[in-house]
Amino acid sequence: MKTTVFRNLLKFLFVLGLICNFVSTTSAQNYYPATIGNEWVLESTDGKERRTYSLENPEDIADQEFVLLKIETENLSTNKVIDTDEYFLTTDDEGIKLHKTVLEQAPYGAVKADFPTPVTFFPKKLVQGDKWKIVADAELLGIPIKSTTDLEIVGFEDVVTPAGTFKNCAKIELVLKTSAAGGAINIDPTTSYQWLAPDIGPVKFEGNEGVVYEIISFKISAPPVSPAQNPPLWQLPSLEFQVTGSRLGGILNAKILENVEDYVSEVHNLGIVTVTGGIVPPGDGTGLATNLERKQDLWVAGIFGDAPIIGTITLFAENDKGRTTVTIKVTIIR
Repeated sequence: MKTTVFRNLLKFLFVLGLICNFVSTTSAQNYYPATIGNEWVLESTDGKERRTYSLENPEDIADQEFVLLKIETENLSTNKVIDTDEYFLTTDDEGIKLHKTVLEQAPYGAVKADFPTPVTFFPKKLVQGDKWKIVADAELLGIPIKSTTDLEIVGFEDVVTPAGTFKNCAKIELVLKTSAAGGAINIDPTTSYQWLAPDIGPVKFEGNEGVVYEIISFKISAPPVSPAQNPPLWQLPSLEFQVTGSRLGGILNAKILENVEDYVSEVHNLGIVTVTGGIVPPGDGTGLATNLERKQDLWVAGIFGDAPIIGTITLFAENDKGRTTVTIKVTIIR
C-alpha cells in the first residue's frame, strides 16, 4: 500500500514539474508556441508509453478565461489511455500562469490543486543560467503535500528525435523536492531534463529514472494576428535569395540572413509562419537560431537530392502594437 502511494505521489510531482516546461509566451524566439490547437506527441524510447499534449478551450463555461493544457498518457501495448491530466493557464507580461490543476491518481481519484495567487510557470524569455522556483500544495489520501521545483536553463543544444533534428534547443533542468505534514511521506529530490525547440516546443524529456520521451509528431497552428496599429516594419535587403548550401546528412542547408532583428523595427518577437515548395518545415534545418550576439540567424534547408531547392518562407515580427509578415523566395544550390 505504502509503495503504491509513493508511486502515485511521484507521478503527481513528475507531471507537475514537467508541465512547467510546456508553455511559454512569445520571446525573441518562441520556444513554446502557446496557440490553442497546438499538439505534441512524444513516445518513450522503451516503446511502452505515448503522451499527447494539446492546447484546447476548456469545456466548462466557468473556465473560458483559461487555456486548457491536456496531457493524455496511453499504454502502447493496449492502446488505452491510462490517465488524463489538465492544467488551466493564462498568460501575462511575465509569462505563463497556472491557476488550477486536475490530475488523475488511479485508484484514488483526481488530485486537484488551486492557486489563488497564480503561479508563474515559465518566464517570457529564455536565457542560459536563468533560474526560477515553483511551489505547489496538494493533498493525497488526506496527507498535505508541498512540492518545490527548482528550474534552471542549463544550455542550448541540438536534439535528434524520430521527428527530425531540432537545433538550438533550450535544455532545462528540474529538481523536485517534496515534504509531507508530519513526515508521513519522504521522497528524495529528483532531477529531470526537458528540451524545447525554437518555434516548435517540447521535443524531448528525460525523467529522473532515465526514461526518455522523444517527439514523434507535432501540429503548430498559426498564432492569432494582433490588430495592426504601428506594428514592426520589415526592411529586408531583398525578397529573393539564392545561396549555396552545405550538406548535413541528407539535408542541404544555408544561412539566409544574419541578425534578423536588424532588418525589422521595434521587434519583440520573431518567428516562422509557413514554408512552401522544397523547403523543409522548421526544426530539421529550417528555423531561427540564436548566434553569439544573442540575435537570430535565419537558416533554410531542403532534401539534398532535390537541389536546386526552391521555395518560400514567411516570417512574422511583432511587438505590443501588432504583427506583420514578410514572404521571401529562396533558392538553394549545391
